[in-house]
This record gives sequence, structure tokens and C-alpha cells, in this order.
Amino acid sequence: MRALRFALALAAIPFGLLGYHILVHDLHSSRQNAVASIVVAWTFVAAGLVAWARRPESRVGVLMTFVGYALLERKLQYSHDSRVFTPAFALGEVGLGAALAHVVLAYPSGHLSTRVERWFVGAAYTAAVAFPVAMLLVWDYPHSCVYDCGRAFRQHSSISIAPNQTVLHALNETFKVGVYGLFAVVFIALIAWRLWHATPRGRRLLAPLLLAGVVAGSRAVWGSVHEIGGTSTSDPFYWWQVAGQIAIPLALLAGLLSARLARGVVADLVVELGKTPAGGVRDALARALHDPTLQVAYWLPMRQSYVDEEGHAARLPDDGRAVMKLEDIAAIVHDPELEPDLVEAAGAAARLALHNARLQADVRAQLGKVQESRRRIVTAGDEQRRRIERDLHDGAQQRLVALALELRLAQRELGGDLDPAIERILGVAVDELQVAVEELRELARGVHPAILTEEGLAGALESLAGRTPVPVEIVSAPEDRLPREIEAAAYFVSW
Repeated sequence: MRALRFALALAAIPFGLLGYHILVHDLHSSRQNAVASIVVAWTFVAAGLVAWARRPESRVGVLMTFVGYALLERKLQYSHDSRVFTPAFALGEVGLGAALAHVVLAYPSGHLSTRVERWFVGAAYTAAVAFPVAMLLVWDYPHSCVYDCGRAFRQHSSISIAPNQTVLHALNETFKVGVYGLFAVVFIALIAWRLWHATPRGRRLLAPLLLAGVVAGSRAVWGSVHEIGGTSTSDPFYWWQVAGQIAIPLALLAGLLSARLARGVVADLVVELGKTPAGGVRDALARALHDPTLQVAYWLPMRQSYVDEEGHAARLPDDGRAVMKLEDIAAIVHDPELEPDLVEAAGAAARLALHNARLQADVRAQLGKVQESRRRIVTAGDEQRRRIERDLHDGAQQRLVALALELRLAQRELGGDLDPAIERILGVAVDELQVAVEELRELARGVHPAILTEEGLAGALESLAGRTPVPVEIVSAPEDRLPREIEAAAYFVSW
């Protein structure tokens, strides 16, 4: 690939010089305008080759190089030689329209992200080829011209089969208004939509390039308006077009330079991690990559799942955010606009710190499981105590109370006919039953007081204070009900 890039860089030089010769001698363009036009194309080629070498996995560099060569090829359509003019005219609008929009919308990944963008770029390529080919088929030499006819140059189409000047001019006007008007408006709308839906870092990364695209697209809109009005564009509009086109490769180079400078933060990250506790690894990575939304999920092999820094279960997102996995250590969830190589370098630099953080997350996860187990044990114990309290209250306690009432009733019915010794025995039995009932109530309260379930912690504490042999004053108690486990723990601490 290095040899191919070198060959493309060398070939662009004579290709550009040939285009300059045609612009000056065949089109009779000014030398200043011709130089500017060739410089724009060379800038695209240079920026594309640099991007290609810098990020070979992305299509951006290839697309930029293609745009540069397409712009150089476009200059050949001004040639008086029909063998040069015909293919150059057929493909001349690809670089200026479709390919230029393609590279702007595909930056920085090199891929079109939405179906609308793919449809738009596909339609732009189709129109950029279909209209010129159709015009060549009805080319009426020597009467036809689609450029500055006042300069008295004519081209001859090698594939003209039905010459018709009226149809030719109709196709030419429709093409200029459609491609450079309607398509330019849609192109600007897609740029605005992309900026609106981008993340904050994505806006900072995309803004220079996309704004340059807006400049180029708005010039196309203005040119179409002039075509509709029947007036020609002047030199200021030509330089507006040149400025918009050359700003695109320069913006790309600026983006690549900022990405390269961003790699310097990896060295700073290593120094910072040496002073950062394990719990601060995420914050250090977020600061180094300038991505406040960055998250880290730690992989626990024993559980075969990811957890966060607190040991809670974590799921990797499927909302379009990018995920970079570090083998069996962690996964870094980050802004998709970040360079994968930069995130990978930062992850490698933080590998040891992430490993330590994962161990702490594992400990927290195990501690969470222990706490959850203890919580279940306490809950089960409370349920068992409530069940025993209900059984005592509804079973043995009720039977003892009923037996005491039966003995009292027997005493009253027998009255004076009862033997004094038997009456004394019955009285003692009733008193013992009363004592047994009170002891059973105290036992039930010790297991789990019913008032705690019915009235909450405040009512249970008031009842406990009333039964205490020493004076007790309740200063404050929660008015609202608390979770049952908390109420039970607070009551038995006070009991």
C-alpha cells in the first residue's frame, strides 16, 4: 500500500499540470483561477494520502484521494479533443458533487451511518453520471455548449446519437438546478441533522469538516438560484466555491493532527494512574479521552458477567455507543466518535490499574452477595418469629385464658356449697393461670410483638416503655412506617 500511495502522489503532479494546460489554453481561464482549481485537487490528494497512511482501516483517506483525482479529471472536460472531452465530461461531476458529499458524510469512520445518507449518496452518484451521459447522447456539435459560450469554444461528443440542442439545454438546466440545488439543500440538511444528533465530543470533531461542507453546499445552492434567474455567477462566487472545497481537506488534516496530539495524553494518563486509587480509574480515563460519558465494566470470570465499580451487575449498552474490550479484564464504553486506536492505547496504558480495579469490584460483588445472604437470613428469621408469635397468641395463650375463665365460672356457680379447701385450690389455679398467661404474653413479645406489626416502631416503643419498671421517656420516634427488618432491629436493640 505504501508503494501505491507513493505512485498516486507522483501521478497527481503531471495530471494536475495537464489540467492546468487545458484550463489556460482550451478554456482560456485566467492563470490565477487555474492554479487555484488545481491546488484544490492536489490538496484533496495530499490530505487523502496522509489520512490513508494514518488510518488505513478507514475509507476516508481513499475517498479523499478519489475526490482529488476526480477533480483533476474534471479539468479534462474542457479539452477540444473529443477523445479526452467525452469520458471527462461523462464523469466530470462525480468529484465535485457525489464524491465530495460522500467523504463529508462518511467522516471520520469512512462509512455512511444511516440509510438516508446511503440513499442520498447513491442518488448523487447516479445523477452525476446519468445526466452528463444523457447530454452527450444528444450533443449537437458545433452548436452545443454548456459552459461560457462567450469564449467561443466548442466540444464534440464521441457518443452523440440524436443531436438536439433544445433537449441538451433542458437537461443541462435541470441538472444544474437538481444536483447543485436540491441535492445541495438535502446535503446541508443531513449535515445539520448529524451535528444535532452527535455527542458533544462528536460535534467538536465533526464541526470543522461539516461546516466546510456547508460552505461548499451553500455555494451550490446560490449558483442554482442564479441559474434559475438567468444570471451568471461572478468571480467572488468562484472563490467562495474554492474556499469551501479547500477547507474540507484542511479540516480533515486538522482533525488528524488533533487526534495525533491527543495521543500525548496517554503518557500523562500513565503518570496520573500511578497516583490514582483503583476506584478512580474511570475518571482518569474519562479525563484523558475527554469523554465524560465514558464507563468501565469489569469482567468477572467466575460469574461470567460484567459488573460496575460497586460490584453491581452491568450490561454492555446496545444504544450505539462503542465498546472496547480488554480481553478478560474490562470493557470500556465510550463515545463512538473517539478513535479506536486512541481508546485501545489508553486501555493498554491503564491495563494494570483496570486489573486492580476489577479485583476490588470482584470483592465488592462478593461482599454484596454476603450482605444479600445475611439480609435473606434476617428476613427469614423475622418471618419465623412472627409465625411463632401468632401461634402462641392464637393457640396456647387463648387456651390458657379459656381455662381460667372456666375455673372462675365454676367458682361462681358452686358458690357457698363449695368446700373451702377446694375453693382455695381453684383460686390458686386461676391465679397461676393468670401468671402463665402473662408470662406467655411476655414470651410472645420477646419473640415478635404483635404491636410492632400492627402499629409500627413508635407504638411498640411506647408499649415497651410502659412495661419497663424504671421511668422511661421516649424523646422521638419515627412517625412513618419503616421496612420491617429495620423496625425489628431497632425494637430488639431497645428491648
